[in-house]
Amino acid sequence: LIADKNAGMLVHSDTPGSANTLIDHIQAYLYRKGEYDPRAEHAFAPALCNRIDRNTCGLVIAAKNAAALREMNEIIRERDVKKLYLAAAKGRFAEKSGRLVSYLEKLADENRVVVKDKKNGAGDKKAVSLYTVLGYNEKLDVSLLEIELVTGRTHQIRVHMAYRGHPILGDMVYGHKKPELGQSSQCLHAKELRFVHPRTGEPVTVSCGLPDYFTALLEKLRAGA
Repeated sequence: LIADKNAGMLVHSDTPGSANTLIDHIQAYLYRKGEYDPRAEHAFAPALCNRIDRNTCGLVIAAKNAAALREMNEIIRERDVKKLYLAAAKGRFAEKSGRLVSYLEKLADENRVVVKDKKNGAGDKKAVSLYTVLGYNEKLDVSLLEIELVTGRTHQIRVHMAYRGHPILGDMVYGHKKPELGQSSQCLHAKELRFVHPRTGEPVTVSCGLPDYFTALLEKLRAGA
């Protein structure tokens, strides 16, 4: 199952008794369809195969059963799932495309990560992102990007962009500390997933539309104001 998550919704919560997360909605949906019964003995609870940040919108993969979870986790681990994002970032990029490689240290207590050029700690994880500049609005000083997430580290795209002086528009952790251009959330959208179905061998491509606030930004960029 692939869900289109709204910005502002947690994919899951580590706090006991929390509700209104993406996985809560997925489990409720499958319960209504008769595909999940939490009261059944040894019932498998539908689970997420990948995650996106609370204020990022777009596609998230969930497994309905244990076999599907194992299969999807395997192809994600082997990096056989292509994950494409649309982003709006501040500034003009010197290169029209590029490969960003760094090491990220997760500071769990602060819910943020630190970027490093070289690995110097046991907890540092290699992060790789590929970007292509789709357009630039000189008046607003905003670039529109397509980004491929090669690895899937916490806050990866956001910190990669901010570290290079191009914070994601609306990112108030790694970017500016107040909303920009009237944005209600950060302009980072998990727009497309591509992979080969682990059982049928058929290619799968799933995409989703932009939320209203992102569509409104694109109109501003095209209009030049």
